[in-house]
Amino acid sequence: MPAADVDGTLRAQLTLTYKGPNAMAAVRVAGTIARLWSARMPGGPSRLRQVQQMAVYTALSDVDLEGFLSRYRAGRLTEWVGIRDGIENSNFFVTTDQGSYVLTLFEQHPREELPYFLNLTAHLAEHGVPCAHPLADIEGHYLQSLQCKPAALVERLPGRTLEQPDATHCAAVGHALGKMHVAGLSFGERRENERGRKWWFRTAQALRPKLTAADRELLAEELNYQRRFRRLELPRGTIHADLFRDNVLFNGDLLSGMIDFYYACDDCLLYDVAITVNDWCRDGDHLLEPERTEALLAAYAAERPFTAPEAGAWDAMLRAGALRFWLSRLYDLHFPRPAEIPHTKDPDEYRRVLIARRGTNPALAPVAA
Repeated sequence: MPAADVDGTLRAQLTLTYKGPNAMAAVRVAGTIARLWSARMPGGPSRLRQVQQMAVYTALSDVDLEGFLSRYRAGRLTEWVGIRDGIENSNFFVTTDQGSYVLTLFEQHPREELPYFLNLTAHLAEHGVPCAHPLADIEGHYLQSLQCKPAALVERLPGRTLEQPDATHCAAVGHALGKMHVAGLSFGERRENERGRKWWFRTAQALRPKLTAADRELLAEELNYQRRFRRLELPRGTIHADLFRDNVLFNGDLLSGMIDFYYACDDCLLYDVAITVNDWCRDGDHLLEPERTEALLAAYAAERPFTAPEAGAWDAMLRAGALRFWLSRLYDLHFPRPAEIPHTKDPDEYRRVLIARRGTNPALAPVAA
């Protein structure tokens, strides 16, 4: 039976079987089974590998990708695979006879917001910041459409992410983040932090009925603590806002690039440093390991020295960074969106990080005069 017939038959049968919120999941299952059937045809084994590795919200086919690539001078499609780690968007590695790229389908961001992110990464790459430059289509636009969703193609950087960074790696991340913050000062566009303080309080209100008494108490205490710092006058600019280990690539010991700028916005630069330190520099007990922390902060300060007010706000920013990701992971857990393979990170990890930051933390790097 042709794959198209398998697809149509299974979609109809599974939609009749599964009602309500399960219906769309059933339709996606049908599409996946159809592509697996197609994988049994000549030239199919590579397709099978593609489907097995996908963890995305929007499924694609070879025809989809070939049509999309025809709008670029990027070459002929030879291979593609879904990227397992996506949370907000659907991401794919795409290889052509001319190069390797990352395709992103934007699942949540309104189309009118997306030029900001693409223009930002282009600006940063052109100012020596290690990040992927977006590809312009044949008409000179970075933003396109695929499956009725906004889409963009960017260069694929070499390297891999690190699970266990050492002080040398952390220093490289500190230098790259400092370069980004300095280069961002000349970027002319601005964007509010959609997951800033207003979002914290709104999200906490939605989550309270779903939390344990202990978590409600911890959340209330931390929000009250953060209220004391809402009027801090700290250096502001363009931040990455999500520079975790899985958003930095290393090619050997060389940092080849920062990726996934789709939380980028304007906020306190120190907040971005705190988010980064919270992930890169913690030990098995979620405490900050002094050698890695000092390496990252010193390298950052070599690019942009810290100010005295930033040194005084360091503990508050570390706690703010932990709070933000505890809240977002709780929200993803209790209010999930459907995906082919759901990929929800453990909120308890950042609950433990927050508790650890409420203790004693390594001091900030040398302060500027």
